Amino acid sequence: MDEFDRKILNALQRDSAAGRADLARQVGLSESQVVRRRQALEQSGAIRRYRADLDARALGLAVTAFVHVKLKGHSDGNARRFRDLVRLTPGILEAHAVTGDFDYLLKICVADLDALRDLVNGVLLMHATVDRVRSEIVLEILRDDQLLVL
Repeated sequence: MDEFDRKILNALQRDSAAGRADLARQVGLSESQVVRRRQALEQSGAIRRYRADLDARALGLAVTAFVHVKLKGHSDGNARRFRDLVRLTPGILEAHAVTGDFDYLLKICVADLDALRDLVNGVLLMHATVDRVRSEIVLEILRDDQLLVL
């Protein structure tokens, strides 16, 4: 990966819908070179997907929370069942296996506190693999651009 590839990636992080001509102008290459490099970045896995950046509050999703989850036991079966639960549960935006007192950290975005309660009490705590959870409600989002430094 060279400086031109980094420029392409930085430009796409800010506007994934940028056209070839605009991208070429930003990067300082011809359109054909940008297209070739972009395809190579996609094929290598450096670019995983393109998507719209939605405003949760504007869409009625007013509560963001981080939920720490401790499993009852550490087995391949428990981990697999929990991962399946996470994959199939709406409202869970991110899920990370972490070190420390808990096993997983989930980022959840739902309409209101009732929906958060239902997800935590009715889904997570009711699941056979889950021992305990700890929730932290986001009061204010200071930054969420998710731009990687290249």
